[in-house]
Amino acid sequence: MKNIKTAALLILTIALPAFASFEELEMGIPAMAMGGTGVVLDGLEGSMWNPASVASMSKAGVAISGNMPYSNFDFATAGIDGGAPITENWRLAGSARMFGGELYNEQTLAVTIAGKLSRDFAFGLQPVVARVDIKDGVSSYGSAMAFSINAGFRVTMYDRWAFAAAVKNPLESRIGDSEEYMHRQMDAGISYEPADGLVTAFALSRDFRGTRVRVGGALPLGPLTVYAGAMSGPAVFTGGFSAVVEGIKACYSVQTHPELNLSHAIGVTYAF
Repeated sequence: MKNIKTAALLILTIALPAFASFEELEMGIPAMAMGGTGVVLDGLEGSMWNPASVASMSKAGVAISGNMPYSNFDFATAGIDGGAPITENWRLAGSARMFGGELYNEQTLAVTIAGKLSRDFAFGLQPVVARVDIKDGVSSYGSAMAFSINAGFRVTMYDRWAFAAAVKNPLESRIGDSEEYMHRQMDAGISYEPADGLVTAFALSRDFRGTRVRVGGALPLGPLTVYAGAMSGPAVFTGGFSAVVEGIKACYSVQTHPELNLSHAIGVTYAF
C-alpha cells in the first residue's frame, strides 16, 4: 500500500498544463473507441496511454494502427507497437508513431519497461525520443529532436476494479530553437469489469486545454466486441468494434465532432 500511495502522489502532482506539440499520438483503437479511456485499460495497445498497461502481457505481440482525424489524410497518424515478456514479472515494449505529411511531420520512438511490483500493482516507465521536421516544399526549414519520459501505474482492486494514472513529459522537455514545450498531460481513471470483456471506464485528462472527462464501455458478443464512449472539450461521441479471427484482432473506431467531419481509426493486433 505504501508503494501505491507514493507512486500515485508522484504521478498526480508533477504534471501541470502547458502548451505543447506531439499531441494525441497514443493510438490503441479500443481505447479511442471507448472515449479515450486508455489510461485504465491493459495490454500492448495501451502502451502509449499508460506505460503500466504493458505489464499485463502474457506473451509477445505486435499492434499496427492508423488514425485519420476529421477524414483528412493530411492529419493521419501511423503507429506500430511490439512487446514481449523478458522475465516472470517484467515486460519490454517498443512503439513508433509518425504524424503529418511532406511539409510537416512528427516522429516518436518510445521504449516501455513495465512490471508488477506486487500481484495487484503494476508500474511502467517510458523514455521517448521525438523529432519534428518542417519544409517549405523545396528545402527544409529545419528539424529538431527532444527527449522526454512518461510514467504510469495501474492497481487492480477486488479482481474486477482497476485504478490507474499516467503522466506524459513531467520533466518539461522542450524542442527546437523556440523551446516549445513537448506535450504534457496527466490522466487518471477507474474501470469496472463485472464479466470478462464487459468493461465500464471513467477517466479525467488534463493538459494545456484544461480538464476533460472521458467515459466508455465495451460489450463482448462472442468473437465481436462493441465499444462506445464520449468525452468533453469539445463534446464528442465515440464508437467502434473489434473482431478476433484465428488469433488476429481487427479493430475500428469512429469519433464525432461538433463542427468537423468524422475521425476514423483502424488497427490489427496479433499475439504470438
